[in-house]
Amino acid sequence: MKRHKWYTILIIGLALILSGSLAACNKSEEVPYAPGFTLKTTNGESVSLSDFRGKPVMLTFWKIDCPACEFQMPHTQALYNEWQNEEIAVLTINVGDRAAFVQEFVTSRRLTFPVLLDLQGKVAQAYGIIGVPFTFFIDAEGILKAYQIGPFQSRQAIESALESVFPSLTLSPKTSVGPEIGNVAPDFTLQTIDGQSITLSKFRGKTVLLNFWVSSCAACVDEMPYLQTVLDGQANDELVILAINCGETSQTVQNIVDGLKLTFPIPLDPDGKVCTDYKRGAPTTFIIDGNGIITAIKDDVFQSPEEIVDMLDSM
Repeated sequence: MKRHKWYTILIIGLALILSGSLAACNKSEEVPYAPGFTLKTTNGESVSLSDFRGKPVMLTFWKIDCPACEFQMPHTQALYNEWQNEEIAVLTINVGDRAAFVQEFVTSRRLTFPVLLDLQGKVAQAYGIIGVPFTFFIDAEGILKAYQIGPFQSRQAIESALESVFPSLTLSPKTSVGPEIGNVAPDFTLQTIDGQSITLSKFRGKTVLLNFWVSSCAACVDEMPYLQTVLDGQANDELVILAINCGETSQTVQNIVDGLKLTFPIPLDPDGKVCTDYKRGAPTTFIIDGNGIITAIKDDVFQSPEEIVDMLDSM
């Protein structure tokens, strides 16, 4: 079964769909300059693309009623939190939604990166986008270098894309790896969908099966009933199962939980920080012993409850 990678493949190439508007920028050399624009932010400030000439720009088009757009928001925010003072500009453009609705959306999700309002969709039309989210990478000279159709799955995926398109940027150590077998599992405190606070270190003395998942990953959802079967078969409470959802809304997660009748805790990682700290894909399962040490890592989907039990017994 196909594994859902955090490090999505960047669709690198010139935006040929923009050929009509771009040719007008430089007919003789046909340089694919990004169409210029001036738009208002949700705070009423005027922002022009030309304001950022001299630094690379990541420009994402989105809409409120787009689940994939909402999925990417925490990862864009995490990138902005980490690198807003670096030589990279992060801009997003909302296409066609009313300003009041966009402001409410931004406020409720505590977004602080620039959100521009393309109320009539004219800028989106100039860029020839075929759906949202749609992200463009524009170099310091204003030239379109690459684009991605669809959401990024993590902050690291965005960073990887930026470093691929703009090799001179070093946003994160390329040799950075997540925790391995024998390491202490990184601690965290997250809220579950029912408001319970979960801290990993509070389960010392018990074995923890720590699973990472997203609903857009069919393999992740398919193995959830296997986790439930293993939990139901436990004669004691020495095993704790935690399934961290990476970046999705509580309602999306609740729908999965209700549909599968899951009873183990589902912590929410809305900004993707814990998922990023563990630096793996989805599904990934860590087995953590009573001392908080990682004793096994499963970088793929379980095929049966028995496979999970065998992994636990081998510890």
